[in-house]
Amino acid sequence: MHAENLQSPVAVRHVVCFEEAGECTLERIAREARAGDEVVVFGPEAWSEGLRTLGLSREIPITRFGRVHNEWRPALPSPGQEHAGRTLAYGSQAKRLAGRAATLAPIREELPPKPHWPEGRRARIRRELGIAAHERALLVAGEPSEWIDLSFTTRAVGMAAVGGAPIRLVVSPRVSRAAEIDVFLTKAAATAPLVVDARADRPWEILPALDGAIVDRDGAQARPLECAGWRSGAWQEQEWRVSPQPALWALSCGVPAFVHESIDLGARAGHPLVKRFDRSVAGLARLLA
Repeated sequence: MHAENLQSPVAVRHVVCFEEAGECTLERIAREARAGDEVVVFGPEAWSEGLRTLGLSREIPITRFGRVHNEWRPALPSPGQEHAGRTLAYGSQAKRLAGRAATLAPIREELPPKPHWPEGRRARIRRELGIAAHERALLVAGEPSEWIDLSFTTRAVGMAAVGGAPIRLVVSPRVSRAAEIDVFLTKAAATAPLVVDARADRPWEILPALDGAIVDRDGAQARPLECAGWRSGAWQEQEWRVSPQPALWALSCGVPAFVHESIDLGARAGHPLVKRFDRSVAGLARLLA
């Protein structure tokens, strides 16, 4: 596709970049895009096709751009050529690529649709994950998962475990330093090992079987360059925005969301299931206990 293809009138242009988004963001776009909209994807073809898998209508066109010499190919109209509709960017990198006409996609008033779970599915999923009946299982969620650093959360879990809280952490296989953190949990903190499962990137598939979610920005604050990894093009210290989508899924599923105070939840900030924490390990440990 060429830049001129992006100048046809559309109601809303949804812009998303592979470096800073995951399946939660793609699911949101697939759910909210309407006829007359367009989706612009900076990323691999297989990743952009995930939008169709998540339900994006075939009537809504996807315009995709790849890298040229390790840089995202400039794609959207220059100032004065913007289309008549809105341009919504799902992240700071997407906004930069979309140009000055773009605005960051707002947090919606509505929660994601509550997943339909047949009777018995919760128990089956917990068995698959190896979670005992007495254990409290918490999803450590992020968007994308590569930006998660578990050191802060696991220190709080270790402290809560001293007080007798039987907590299990469920994480994506994409999180940073999972093997190293697992050693800390089992040896230094004497707690149960991590549960690693790819469904952690799709909270709607797993959260109804769990007891809550933790959404932190530890990677951005403590280990930004390490956690940025191959996605370093998306990282700018002042703009690294942690998506609220996993927390909103927790609220939709009716389980507590332990959310770092810097993460914007929009109108859902005052939801009774939202539990805020800051950079105090002891403070998060008290919430978890």
